[in-house]
Amino acid sequence: MSLDELYSHLWRRNMDPENEVAQRRYLSLRAFFNWAIKEALLPEGRKLKILDLCAGTGIAGAALLETLREWNVEGSLTIVDKRKDDLLKVDSWLEDEREVYGAVMDCLDDLKKLGEFDVVLLWGNTMPHFDPYQAADLFRNVAEVLIPTGVFMLEETDRFGAFFYGRNYREIVPEAKGDDCTIVSLDEGYNPLRGTIRRGYYKLPGWEKMGEVDTRYWDLAGLAGMGKILFEEARVITRREHGVVGVSDVIYFGHPRR
Repeated sequence: MSLDELYSHLWRRNMDPENEVAQRRYLSLRAFFNWAIKEALLPEGRKLKILDLCAGTGIAGAALLETLREWNVEGSLTIVDKRKDDLLKVDSWLEDEREVYGAVMDCLDDLKKLGEFDVVLLWGNTMPHFDPYQAADLFRNVAEVLIPTGVFMLEETDRFGAFFYGRNYREIVPEAKGDDCTIVSLDEGYNPLRGTIRRGYYKLPGWEKMGEVDTRYWDLAGLAGMGKILFEEARVITRREHGVVGVSDVIYFGHPRR
């Protein structure tokens, strides 16, 4: 089984427009972006260009686009993901026809070919997929495509604090349970040169190996500090601060350094 199939087992419900979990998630995102606009966290302008990275079905970008419309701000949305089938579902989140573009590519590729943007989103707690070197490349990519007053918002949670300080890390984790199988992950080693832990994923019964994922358990301050090199403003918006159930902590970067 490919890693794409693995992802579809583990995280599909969080972004599939037909899933009730994803529909509730969409409403939470709308509430967060409404709060962000009230707090003047977005660039000023009557039309904003949005780039949604690792977008999946575009749930986050679509939520921001629809929220902007409620505030009489026009917007365009570009969504980037490696899975074309997911990108094609973005229209399911939109109330009517909007200016939306899909790009099947890796967010570590050259994003400058997509143009400049006012807002870049990376939603869904996806940073564990990036080791420190990749995270540095990602942040540089984002800084290069933002306008001088642009912002980059990154949804994430403090896994280092939860797993290691809070001692919640487990070598064997039940990840998902379906009608005919259970998926578990196992710790299969630490790579000190990349700062990652390899998790092997298996389907039970039978212990059929589905794939491996190298995972970096980030802390929020580490990500914000890395971004501070590339952005004049870097801070963490905690769940308590924004108060929206269903949205994690958000790392906020503003004004890319030139």
